[in-house]
Amino acid sequence: MQYMDTEYFSQRIQCSRNDKQECLQTVYIMAEFAFVTHGGGNQAVDNFLVSKQVHKMGPFLENAIQLYMDAKSVDHLRTVLYNSIICSNLMSGPQFLSAVIITEVLASLLEKEDIDYIFTFLVPSFFGIDFENEARQAFQNYRRMSLLRRHSQEGDTDEVGS
Repeated sequence: MQYMDTEYFSQRIQCSRNDKQECLQTVYIMAEFAFVTHGGGNQAVDNFLVSKQVHKMGPFLENAIQLYMDAKSVDHLRTVLYNSIICSNLMSGPQFLSAVIITEVLASLLEKEDIDYIFTFLVPSFFGIDFENEARQAFQNYRRMSLLRRHSQEGDTDEVGS
């Protein structure tokens, strides 16, 4: 990472398995955001911003998404978000891991990276080799639930239209 040295990064990102388990919620939320931005436009992002799950994650996520909407470049986004992480000296362990995941997902989305690549390879890499599969599985679970929800809603629409 060019925004912070490796020693600082490795000290801050250390998490227990339980902490990493908590951070899987960040994976779900960011996967939802990725799909919202992929197909929904600005109104969908605005709706996402006012959702309860975003507020539960705290101000970093809200600020990061606002910056994502306004950012002119990936470098700008990363610089501002990593400065925020570094200056929030209280961030370590799961808070730090979640903030890095949020930052890198938003940067990847801004770079127009493939969503499957982001959540199958990039995001799991931040969890470490011993927890990569769980992070990857969290995305797959989100995807399955999302498809089920969509099929359920389409079924409801079909019934109403009949």
